[in-house]
Amino acid sequence: MSTLVLIRHGQASFGAADYDVLSARGVEQSRTLGAWLAARGERIDAVYAGPRKRQIDTARHIASAAADAGAALPAITTIDELDEFPAIELGRMWMPRLAAEDPGLAAGLASSDAGEQGRAIMRAFDLVAQRWWRGELDTGDLETFAAFRQRVARGLARVMEAEGRGRRALCVTSGGPISMAVQQCLGLGDDVSLRLAMVLANASITELRWRGSEVTLFGFNQTAHLRPADITLR
Repeated sequence: MSTLVLIRHGQASFGAADYDVLSARGVEQSRTLGAWLAARGERIDAVYAGPRKRQIDTARHIASAAADAGAALPAITTIDELDEFPAIELGRMWMPRLAAEDPGLAAGLASSDAGEQGRAIMRAFDLVAQRWWRGELDTGDLETFAAFRQRVARGLARVMEAEGRGRRALCVTSGGPISMAVQQCLGLGDDVSLRLAMVLANASITELRWRGSEVTLFGFNQTAHLRPADITLR
């Protein structure tokens, strides 16, 4: 039996001009995880990361902290299929349209109160995501939910085929691909799977084990390596 340790990237720069940059807390979350992995002494045979900066940099900080603790990790292999769905692009395209239809949402997005504005942004994002997976949005050239799900399945298959029997691989990706991996294991509906993506903590661990074509979920959204104050969702 082989093991795939899926890790959601550390906290990125939500609300900033460039989301795809780890925050200071995201760096610390990543390094804490690396030190924790080293302390456990479990063999890691391969390290993969999605193509985004936040994914690759999380893997780099994990490896650096593990090395500082005396446990060298394999070189990082980038795997494009485990990129996140186009959440930021969809939000930019559709949030203004949702706000035009909903005066209450528009007021929240325009609020000078950071907390109120943040809640409105998350509400709008959730609405966009729900309509996206239902196929209710004109996404233009952006990826559809069906294409995203198929892409992630290809990425997981690539990793499993490359690693073979008895291997333990680590992969840093995002909430969307992890939720699709869990869906594949448990046969969940699309709506449930999307909700899973919304509760995955930064630098959390979800563990899959596989033998041949059989894939089993052994752990979901584990954060025991983080202090409660360091657990973030966004």
